[in-house]
Amino acid sequence: MKDSGGSERILREILGERFEELNDTTRAILLRTPAETLRRALANLLGLGISEQKIASQAQLLGRDPDSVQKTADCLRGLGLTPEKIASRPELLGMNPDTIRRNADCLGALGVVPKKIATLAHLLGRNPDTIRRNAECLRAMGISPQKIASHADLLGRNPDTISKNAECLKALGLSLQKIAAHAHLLARDPGTIRRNYEFLRKFFSKEAVLVRPQLLGNSRETVEGSVRFLHELGVDHESHSYAYTTEQCKRRKVVALLKERYGYSVGLSREEKKELLEKARSFIRGRPKLLTMSEKAIKQKFAQAA
Repeated sequence: MKDSGGSERILREILGERFEELNDTTRAILLRTPAETLRRALANLLGLGISEQKIASQAQLLGRDPDSVQKTADCLRGLGLTPEKIASRPELLGMNPDTIRRNADCLGALGVVPKKIATLAHLLGRNPDTIRRNAECLRAMGISPQKIASHADLLGRNPDTISKNAECLKALGLSLQKIAAHAHLLARDPGTIRRNYEFLRKFFSKEAVLVRPQLLGNSRETVEGSVRFLHELGVDHESHSYAYTTEQCKRRKVVALLKERYGYSVGLSREEKKELLEKARSFIRGRPKLLTMSEKAIKQKFAQAA
């Protein structure tokens, strides 16, 4: 019988207290792995940017052939994953590259673009059949293929959880069409959604929230800051509830308007700046939908007008 003393020593050095937490199968495999192989595996994982803490949580990787792990890392890089993303999902390194490619192909067939796949690396570890079933569940709820592709994180959710979240949104009064249009809310915790709704009712009528359900996904700080800023501009936040964008975002839009339409610059006197700011506020009060435009669109529109 092969002496596993050397392997156990290095495993205890690497894993510390985690060694005692290993399940019987993983421990048996690792104890049969030569100490030199364990050292090579550790060096390879550290070279890939995997932290010692992550390695301890994915100890089974120490029992994999370092060359196989490297091939899987190369496969992930080929799919657009950054070294940082790979390091954050070390469990993927234990998968077969062919399986990962099949999963990527499955996501691509659902319309998920490669760039999106690279940011949602955890989906590469899911069973393709599960992903397809989840897509069918979402389509049955009226969510378009394009919307599913743009919110691909939902493909990794349990269909039962998504259905419960949909029931929570319907209980608040959202129509199926609104839920489908704001599919990202299906990924939110129902308790959080309900608390957000109760908080929003301090500022908005029920009707205003149901017309703009994206408000339900905002933090309290975003809502309060946005409502405050709208008041500063003299815009009725109830009629024009643009509080689903942050205060900072709206400030940048006002600055873009000041510069492009009114020629605002740091060289102006304090009184000139104050006068231009009031002109911009007055302009926005008469056209509050301007706040729904992007900063880039505002620059283009008013630069041309100038």
